Amino acid sequence: MSSNGVSEKKVDQYHHYIPRFILRRYQVGPVKSKAERRRLFKKTGIDPEYVHYWDVAKGTLDNLYRDCNNTENVNAVEQKLSMLESRAAAVIKDLHSALPTNRFSVKRRPLEDLRKFLLIMHLRNVGIKDSYFDEDQNGPVREWIKHYKQSQGFKTSAEAWLGNLQYYLDNSHSQIMTHAAEILDKYGYRHIMEWLCGRTSGTEIENGPAITYQSNCGSKYTCVWEAAEGEEFALTHNGFGLWEGIVNGFPCVHNIFVVSPRIVIVLRLNELEPDDVVSSVLVHIKQPPPDVEYHGCSIFPGLGTHKELEAYRSSKRAEEDVFHFNVKRLTVAETMHVNHILLDNVRNDGSVTFASKACMLRTARAYLNPFYLQRNRKIPGLIKLLEDTLTSYETSEGDIDPRKLVHLELFTLLMDISTGKKLYVSAYDRAWAVTNLLGASRDFSSIFALELDERCRSIYMKFLCDCHQVLFIPLAELVETLPDDTSESLFTVLYEAMETCGFVRSTTGSKVDTLQDEALALAFLELACDDVSAWYKLITSDPRAAPILSQLFEEGTTPDDGMIELVMHVVTNPAKFKSDYERALVLHRAVCVSGPLRDDLPVYCSSSIAAIVHGVAKLVPVSSQSAEPKVRLAMRLSQTHWLKLLGMVKGLMAQGGLSFTSGQGKVPSTDLRQATDDVIVIGVLTWMAKHRRDFLNNFCRPRNIHLVETGKRSDAKK
Repeated sequence: MSSNGVSEKKVDQYHHYIPRFILRRYQVGPVKSKAERRRLFKKTGIDPEYVHYWDVAKGTLDNLYRDCNNTENVNAVEQKLSMLESRAAAVIKDLHSALPTNRFSVKRRPLEDLRKFLLIMHLRNVGIKDSYFDEDQNGPVREWIKHYKQSQGFKTSAEAWLGNLQYYLDNSHSQIMTHAAEILDKYGYRHIMEWLCGRTSGTEIENGPAITYQSNCGSKYTCVWEAAEGEEFALTHNGFGLWEGIVNGFPCVHNIFVVSPRIVIVLRLNELEPDDVVSSVLVHIKQPPPDVEYHGCSIFPGLGTHKELEAYRSSKRAEEDVFHFNVKRLTVAETMHVNHILLDNVRNDGSVTFASKACMLRTARAYLNPFYLQRNRKIPGLIKLLEDTLTSYETSEGDIDPRKLVHLELFTLLMDISTGKKLYVSAYDRAWAVTNLLGASRDFSSIFALELDERCRSIYMKFLCDCHQVLFIPLAELVETLPDDTSESLFTVLYEAMETCGFVRSTTGSKVDTLQDEALALAFLELACDDVSAWYKLITSDPRAAPILSQLFEEGTTPDDGMIELVMHVVTNPAKFKSDYERALVLHRAVCVSGPLRDDLPVYCSSSIAAIVHGVAKLVPVSSQSAEPKVRLAMRLSQTHWLKLLGMVKGLMAQGGLSFTSGQGKVPSTDLRQATDDVIVIGVLTWMAKHRRDFLNNFCRPRNIHLVETGKRSDAKK
C-alpha cells in the first residue's frame, strides 16, 4: 500500500477496527471462492479480493491494545466480540437481503445484538481508547473517572477502556439496561444529567458504563437509510458512531454507523420537542421509529419505573416482539449530507475506504464548496488522486463519468447570462444569482464550482493570515440587487483587496470567466461577512469600503440596535473605566469589530481609520522586520500613557494633513465626537502594532508604555 494515496488493500488485512464482514461489502468485484481467487491472481498478478483505500497520512496505524498489559484480557474480549459480531453480521445480511422490498423486520434480541455491536465497535476506535477514560480530556466527569479507575484497580486509561468493553461483553443487553434502570430509578434523570454536565462529581454512581450504554441504546431509536441510486456511503476510519447535531446546547442528535456502501444505520433521539433548539444537518431527513408488533398485545405493555420497563423487555415474552423498519431511500443531496459529516471527521492519520472511484470522486467534489471554508483540507488531495487514477471502464454501465459531470441548472444559468438571454441590472446581481445557486445546490459536482472553490479558498486564507480568529459570527444577509454604479464600486474595492492575496482577473474575454471572477468576489465577501476579523480588515483597508459595504445587507439581519445601545451606555458611563483607553477599546470593538452593520457610526469610524492609515503609512518608516500580524493591543493602559499615544497619533495626522473626518459618512453628534475620535485612534494603533511595529516600539519603549501583546491572554476566559 502506498502512503498518502489511493491503493488496493486486501479485504482480510487488519483495517483499524472495521469488521471484515463490513469491509467485504466494499470489495471491488463480487465475492469469489478461494480457488477462483487463486486462478485470477495467477492470471493478473492482482489479488481479486481488495478494497479501494485512501491513507491520509504517511506511516502505519497504531496497535489498538498497545497500552493494555493483560494479554489474556485482550484475547478474551476479542473472542467474546467475535461471537457478538457473528450475530450482528447475520442481522446486517438479512437487512441487505430485504432492500428490494424497502421493508425489514427483526425480532427484539437480534436487534439488541446489533445495537450492542454498533456501540462496542464505536468504543473500539483507537481515538476513543485514548480519550474515553482520560480525566484530563473529560473535564465534566473528571472526578468520576478518577474514582472509577481507583475503585476498579485500573492503572491506565487504556485498562479502564478495556475493562469497560469487557463489562459490556460479559453482560447481555437486558442486564446492562437493567443496571442502568436501577441507577435512574435511584438517582433520577435530572441528577444523572447534572453528573454528565459536570455539576456534581457523580462518584456515588456505581456503574457509569451502564448509563453510557443506556444513553446510546435506550434514548435513541434506529433508522435505516439507503444511499441514493448510483451513489454510495464512504467508510471512514471512525465511521462507527460519529455523532451529529446539537439540541438545546447538548450534542448528539444522531449517531452514524456505516455498514456498507448502500446502508447506514442512524440512531436518532427518541423525542425532539417542537420548542427544542436543534442544529442538525440530518434532522430534516424524515423517518419515524419502527413499527413494533408486541407479542400477544397491540400496545407496549411495560409501564412504571425504568426497572419495570426493562423487566418486560428482558422477559421471554418480549423475545417474540418484532420491529418493522421502513428503509429510507435518501436523495442524492441527503446521501451527500451523510458523507460530508464522515469526511469532515477524517483525521490526518485516518483513512477512507470506498467501492467505486466514480462515486467517491463525485462525493469528494460535492464536499468542496466556497461557502464551506472550514471543510477538511485533505480532501483536494483525494480528488487529485482519483482524477489521476480513474479510468473510463471503472464507471458502472450507464453511469456519468464524474470527470465530465455538468450541473444542468448552473450550466443553463451561465449560458443564459453569456448569450444575453438573461439580463441583470448590475454585475452584482449577476454574481448574486450564480453564488445563490451554488449556495443552494451544495451537493453536486461542477468544474466551475470546483475552480471557484480553489481560487476563493486560496485568496481568502491569505487574506486571513494577519487576522485574529474571533468566535462571534454575526448574522448578515446580502441584498439581492444593487444599482450598477454601486455594484461597480463594490467590485473595485473587492478586486483590489483580493489582488493583495494573489487574485488575478481573467483576461480571456470569455463571459463565463468574467462571471466566475464576479462570483468569486461575492463568495469572498460572503466569507468575510461571517468572520469579524476578516470583516474588520476589509472595511479598514480602503476608505471607500465601509460606505459601500454598509449598503449590502438586508434590514434586520445585522445587530445595529444592540451596537448603538452599547455605545450609548459606554459613553454615558465613563466612570466605569480606569482610562479613556480602556473605554476606547470597548467602543472600538462595539463599533468596528462587531461584524457587518448598516449604521452610520461604523461607516464613519471605519472609513476614517482607513483614510488616516493610508496617510500615516507614508510618514512612518518601515523595515523588513517590522510587520508582526499576530499581535494585539493590551487590555489595560493608564490615562497618562493613553494621552501620550493620543498625542503621537494626532501629531502624525497633523503632519500628513489628516483629520478625524478624513473618511466618509455622516459625522457623529457632538456628544459622540470624542468617543469616536478615540475609536479611530485605536484603529490606527492596531494597524501600527501589526505593520509598523519598529516605529511603535521606538515610541513606546522609552516611555515604558506596554501597548502590544503577543501569545494567549491569561484572562481570556474571564
